[in-house]
Amino acid sequence: MNIFEEYKNLKSFEVEFHDQTYTHRIICKIRNILPDKMFIYPINEPEAIPEIGTQLNLNVFTENGIYNSISKVIDVLQENGTTLYAIAYPSQNKITQRREYFRANLNIPYKMSVKRTSKTDILEGETVNICGKGICISNTKPFLPYENIEVEISFPNHIINTHAEYVYSRAVSQNAKPEFYHAFVLTDIAQKDIDYIVGQCFLYQLS
Repeated sequence: MNIFEEYKNLKSFEVEFHDQTYTHRIICKIRNILPDKMFIYPINEPEAIPEIGTQLNLNVFTENGIYNSISKVIDVLQENGTTLYAIAYPSQNKITQRREYFRANLNIPYKMSVKRTSKTDILEGETVNICGKGICISNTKPFLPYENIEVEISFPNHIINTHAEYVYSRAVSQNAKPEFYHAFVLTDIAQKDIDYIVGQCFLYQLS
């Protein structure tokens, strides 16, 4: 699997970096990929900005699993009010073993509110799979541009509400009908909710 080809298809991914006190996590998108570097930008302006030389962990949601890569900030630029990070080409690309990224094929009811430019769409159904930091759903239509996504995930004894960002889509065929799998990263999910999902995923694995 060529992870660099996966980057070209991504809509968003998670970036982690550390300062002297805290670990920061921001959701970024790719502006451009050059032979020696990539330009990325945060979806929402973060509270903390990584400085030049800061090491980054890139958590990449792909159809083939969750990949963890290492990079560093080469330059920080401003473009029309948006902060751009020039980062080194990712290295040490491997499937992550971190517990919050373990995916299980759990069919959990969800309700997704997708705010678009002129309307808000409501998507409902059951997840195709889920992990502590993301979900995959199925739908008969491509996922269109949006402004904001809110999702409610309804376990039998636990309701989770969080914002989400679209990551990628894959076309599949079910009973000769077109269908799409859409993947999302859960952007501001509480740690207690991550822990709950992780617990449910491991229980599913043991069942």
